[in-house]
Amino acid sequence: MSELVQQILDGDVSFFEGETAAHATGWLRHPETYFGEWLDEISAKLPRRYERTLLLGMGGSSSPARLYADWRPENHLTVVDTSHPDTVASLDFREATVIASSKSGGTVETQTLLAHALASGLEPQDLIIITDPGTALAELGESLGALVILGDPNTGGRFSSLSPFGLVPALYAGWSVEDLREELSKCFLTDDLVARAVHDSAKMAESICEGEAIFPLGADPISSGGALWLEQLVGETTGKSDRGFIPLVQGPVALYAPGDMQYYHLLAALLAYHLGVDPFNQPNVESAKKEVFALLQGAVTWDVAPFSRIDLERDLHDAHYIAVQAYAPFSAGVDLAELRRDIEAVYGPTTANLGPRYLHSTGQLHKGGPTHVVGLQIVQRPKTEPVRIAGRQYSFHDLHMAQAIGDYRAMREAGRPVYQLLVDDVAEARTQLGLDS
Repeated sequence: MSELVQQILDGDVSFFEGETAAHATGWLRHPETYFGEWLDEISAKLPRRYERTLLLGMGGSSSPARLYADWRPENHLTVVDTSHPDTVASLDFREATVIASSKSGGTVETQTLLAHALASGLEPQDLIIITDPGTALAELGESLGALVILGDPNTGGRFSSLSPFGLVPALYAGWSVEDLREELSKCFLTDDLVARAVHDSAKMAESICEGEAIFPLGADPISSGGALWLEQLVGETTGKSDRGFIPLVQGPVALYAPGDMQYYHLLAALLAYHLGVDPFNQPNVESAKKEVFALLQGAVTWDVAPFSRIDLERDLHDAHYIAVQAYAPFSAGVDLAELRRDIEAVYGPTTANLGPRYLHSTGQLHKGGPTHVVGLQIVQRPKTEPVRIAGRQYSFHDLHMAQAIGDYRAMREAGRPVYQLLVDDVAEARTQLGLDS
């Protein structure tokens, strides 16, 4: 164990499975890179004409912001990681700073939300682009005259919380430069930090049975930014090759602080090491995206696939865990959390989150992780009328439903049972599932 600690401290990541580690572990040195002069210089450049800030992003480009915001309840930062038409229709992009955040620069939700924002009152002088060097999003930002901030191309999205993808939103969530430095001082690599992660990962690995284990979350990812960030980090890092740690809400209540982020980065990567999987790839993420783009070439209808109630109940009872995937607006969060608890009480371990948000986090786990999972898609019909997205031949209605159908097909192609329910309200799914009787 001491040898492993020293390897990490020395930057020797050759012990990880796969070939990606050498080009995906820049996060180990992010404290040295970003906590010094860089933070002061960026803070001085940020546009601050308005009090409100909207962050457009998905997965690792948005979840760190939610964690930072948890610790500043007075903040005026709104994280927009959805494509649901009703939530999008409720947004006001006038007199607001907007951050468009995407490592690849090609994230469809970020691209379409930004196009919508620019057509709905956003002025380029109030726009910040955070992306990796050389992306189309960086080129767009430069052409608009927006502030473009480049990330670390040697770090994946879910490990980017201590880089511009986390730090810039934190400055808009109410953190000062001084407070951030003090809180994040615990994220520098030390013997104690690395040794704790190595020890804890080894203890957790003792629970692995036939390639799967439970990772206890001390809060619900639907309402907790910290739990949402950690759910993605663990699920996407370990969930592949039919193996993985399943993040479940259980055990003592926990608050996840920014100062603990580097510990959890190390812990997740080391859990993947114990499973024998590559911590830094996401081989099953692209499958749903390809389905979505194919669907958007034609007409998208709000219909769901028929199923047998007998098959559904059998699969729910046989599942090692159930993944509730709710294509619903942010306002459905409370009902979704209650539904998850009710399903879990009847059928056993259950996770739940909003789509398409989960596609950029636990979507990898659902399709590439332990095979005994059942997907339960709950698609809520929008109340708003469809409007074509600026510069595109489709609406958010089309995009949102295409994402639900695309992941449904991708899960089936991966051999995972998945069922779709079409509802007017998430709470209505209780009746369709027979939970009211």
